[in-house]
Amino acid sequence: MGAYLTRRILQAIPLIFLISMFSFFLIRASGDPMSMYGQSTSISAEDRDRIIKAYGWDKPIIVQYFYWLRDMLQGDMGTSLYTFQPVSEMILQRLPNTLILMGTAFTLTLLIAIPTGLYAAVHQYSIFDHFSTGCSFIAFAFPTFWLGLIAIMLFSVKLQQWGLPYLPAGGMYDLAKEKSFIELIKHLLLPASILAVTSTASYIRYLRSSGLDVIRSDYIRTAYSKGLSKNTVNWRHVFRNAMIPLVTLITMDIPLQFSGALITEQVFAWPGMGRLFVDHAARADYPVLMGLVFFISILVIFFNLVADIVYGFIDPRIRVS
Repeated sequence: MGAYLTRRILQAIPLIFLISMFSFFLIRASGDPMSMYGQSTSISAEDRDRIIKAYGWDKPIIVQYFYWLRDMLQGDMGTSLYTFQPVSEMILQRLPNTLILMGTAFTLTLLIAIPTGLYAAVHQYSIFDHFSTGCSFIAFAFPTFWLGLIAIMLFSVKLQQWGLPYLPAGGMYDLAKEKSFIELIKHLLLPASILAVTSTASYIRYLRSSGLDVIRSDYIRTAYSKGLSKNTVNWRHVFRNAMIPLVTLITMDIPLQFSGALITEQVFAWPGMGRLFVDHAARADYPVLMGLVFFISILVIFFNLVADIVYGFIDPRIRVS
């Protein structure tokens, strides 16, 4: 196991280098950082030239990349061109908020998807199977931003108009009230539920398909031929082996949620990393964008390694060598 982990980590180093290089070139080509000063009449041409030289923007793009890489290897992710804050501090400020939103959404997703998908597989073509499959297709087809706007209209605007208890339309806390756990839960319900809808739909489909593949396997027929009961076969063989594709899905989904939640965070004004990316992408604030992309790249590679390790614990047939 130690040799395997060492080999995978060594393989990840050139991969991270290539990802950071291509990301830097694409982000720098997406906009001009000096555009934020374009409408300012207080900045002269000399000031613009001084700013360009101070940030090294007069150098070739490859030289700018190696400047960024040098600072990154020293633990310096750069400084925002807009807020003038260190990028690492900005990410650490938003990271807990995104973790709260993601953790709640993932908990809802797993609590609903795992029993629903596996039960639908065991009871194929039943009324429950048709109903859950149909709901999954419908939920997966709706855009996240549309679901978010509909949820705000129903549970925030309409319920308030009807004089019923309603949920906040956005934000993390009510500025007019004292911060509390109850206030956080109230603001969290809508964005977490909307974020969980699409994930739940895809997880149900994956688990149902995986469960059906396992049920049709030879070792399941062998287990029944030994006289094992249906419940024993389902718990010991079907459910455990059907979870293997879910491990891949979860480990790939977790790092992508840090950036993929940007639509939900934008709709509900949730102060997380996704909203941070959107806000600074519009300003061509490439140090912040590079910091977020690099952070997410590290997470993707790390969770891929975690998936390989977890496989060996779920399925004894899989051995890490």
